[in-house]
Amino acid sequence: MANEYIGASVFYFNAEGIEEKFVKSISAFSEKNNATTQIRGSGKSGKVIRQNTPGQAESDNVTITLNYNGDNSIYDWYLKCSRDGEARQWEDNRKAVSVVGYAQDRSTEVIRINFTNCFPVSYTAPEFDATNNDLVTEAIEIAIEGFKIERSTNALSN
Repeated sequence: MANEYIGASVFYFNAEGIEEKFVKSISAFSEKNNATTQIRGSGKSGKVIRQNTPGQAESDNVTITLNYNGDNSIYDWYLKCSRDGEARQWEDNRKAVSVVGYAQDRSTEVIRINFTNCFPVSYTAPEFDATNNDLVTEAIEIAIEGFKIERSTNALSN
């Protein structure tokens, strides 16, 4: 099975203490290093010398859409961190979040993305529509402080 591609639908999600959730989708994650352009000075004949340097790194938030089954653990996490009018406990409720991608055999872990110090910044409650045949979903958007992409030691060989 060398060089097998990973199916986008074969993955697992957990957030410290929130496990066995059936996740419909996880938004693409991206991070960028905002380069800055600085003028170093002026040289012979008035030539301006510029240098691009790394600036602040910026991570996008991640949105996780889950099939709702009556378990309120995602909503409860949001309330602990973000509810107006009440003491926000986001610092104490940050979680490590993992997304794991599996090979088509559904047991070989191929890639793991570990997000650190995550907390929810928005929550979308289930929506009901009598004309819709889809399952009811809820969504949570999380801010992340850092991440690491790992290739599993059990991964398929190249």
